[in-house]
Amino acid sequence: MLLNLPEQEMLLFICAKDDQLTYIPTFQKLVTEQFEIYIRVRAGIDPRALTGISPQKQPLRQKGMAPVRNMMLQRGVINSLCWVLTQIPTEGYAQEAGMSMEEYADFDFSACHADDKTRDPVAHWENIRKQQIRMIESIQGHDKVRLLGPNADLTLSIKGRKFNNSFGRHNMPDGEIYTGPVEESVNGWVKFTYPAIYQGQVVAGAELRFENGRVIDAKAAVGDIFLLTMIDSDEGSHYIG
Repeated sequence: MLLNLPEQEMLLFICAKDDQLTYIPTFQKLVTEQFEIYIRVRAGIDPRALTGISPQKQPLRQKGMAPVRNMMLQRGVINSLCWVLTQIPTEGYAQEAGMSMEEYADFDFSACHADDKTRDPVAHWENIRKQQIRMIESIQGHDKVRLLGPNADLTLSIKGRKFNNSFGRHNMPDGEIYTGPVEESVNGWVKFTYPAIYQGQVVAGAELRFENGRVIDAKAAVGDIFLLTMIDSDEGSHYIG
């Protein structure tokens, strides 16, 4: 089991040189290459801890972690690595949610259906799996998708794409079906009214515009430089999925 250590992460971004940020962590590489079970627990004391860090440093760290992440996904596909990601309640998460610690803990455990209100959590998630199978059956095999609303007008294709059913085996809490669109099919725009905290930095009021699958324009009311830096980290970062 690996725990997130915010203080160490902060020191890494403050003190590390570029070659240290892109260095592949030896132990995490070992975990994803050789371990059979990987349990990751997020426990952020301060979710915004890296707000003052230069946005140019996060893409370097992503490049260093990419081989680890890719190996985990590859082994997950062939079932040679069983992994799960979850988080435990902290004061930092509770503050972001506008809740007391007790309220947030209750919210967290109830979302996982690991609370005393769920008689049989295993049966609950099995029921979610069955419900989502029906959703997949109604969507998979189609082609054109349009997302239209006050904050989005996007068209894309899911032709030939397989949908995955996520029901508590890898993430907790869980409950989603997902796929990736045909890479060059996304056109239109989307606005995000809810702020996101990613890698310790806040992005709020983000707007993206796509043309033939690629982000051609992006801006944010908060975290604009960080958003643009992440999109420009490599060519693939300009595309959904």
